[in-house]
Amino acid sequence: MIIDCHAHLVPKSWFHPKSPKSIFDIEGVLEEQQKAGVDITVFGNNWIRTPEGANPLEIVKEFNAFATETTAKYPKRLLGLASSIPFGDDRVLKETERAVREYGLRGIMIGSSVNGEYLDSPRAVPFFELAMDLNVPLFVHPPRITIGAEKMEIFRLPEMLGRPFDTTLSLTRFILMGGLEKFPKLKMVCAHVGGALPMLPGRLGFGYELRKDMSFGPWEPDLLTRPPASYIQQLYFDTVCLHPPAVLCAVQTVGVDHVLFGSDFPPVPIPLKRSVDTVRDVSISAEEKEKILGGNAVKLLGLSG
Repeated sequence: MIIDCHAHLVPKSWFHPKSPKSIFDIEGVLEEQQKAGVDITVFGNNWIRTPEGANPLEIVKEFNAFATETTAKYPKRLLGLASSIPFGDDRVLKETERAVREYGLRGIMIGSSVNGEYLDSPRAVPFFELAMDLNVPLFVHPPRITIGAEKMEIFRLPEMLGRPFDTTLSLTRFILMGGLEKFPKLKMVCAHVGGALPMLPGRLGFGYELRKDMSFGPWEPDLLTRPPASYIQQLYFDTVCLHPPAVLCAVQTVGVDHVLFGSDFPPVPIPLKRSVDTVRDVSISAEEKEKILGGNAVKLLGLSG
């Protein structure tokens, strides 16, 4: 079984002339699945194609209803994730809880940041408490506008560079501020191979080792009980990169059981089979490839293989 854990579909009522048509085209996804041999596509709301000026609570409600309806209509092909806002008020949290407990959605997609506010914000504590209680995976996806956007006005750098960087910054802050100490059972899936996270355990590690040496600058607050690498190993990474060595780096960093196949289709108009082949071209065993392509997602999402 092959399960694509990174895709985006949205309600047709969100149509905008500049939006990729594929995010409204369910039949197109099903056709591409057949060509690539993909069994299930997991889709969520990345808050990049939401209606401009819309009320966030209404966005959450509308998307969760759409995800539930679409999953029910195509139960063996599509699986929608609940939408939420880590810094939302009680109404947003209630809608998130309803989507999981009542609608039966098997995970939640959130942004790595919202208007410059990151996941280590104290305002996100109630959300993470709820996520721990719900015991479903969190899919962390970067926003449309990321840190450093003012320097990325060319070559679509906000998408190519800014988004992976935002994920890297967000999860690094979350780890160093003790997020996985406070919420040790969180199952966080990081988009785009986790940005630069697979390459940072050593660098964060020597920073942690030298945290008492003020000649290198402050390391505070000192909240961790073990080196940063051990927290990174609690994360999951998808394979959205189209670069087999990057997938191998992820496998060697967090272990093969914590890597999930993803394509970012829709909306990225690259043949789904090319993303599958990215995993097939990684220098690991056939058994390990099968875990990445579907076995790990079956376990994480509580599906029947």
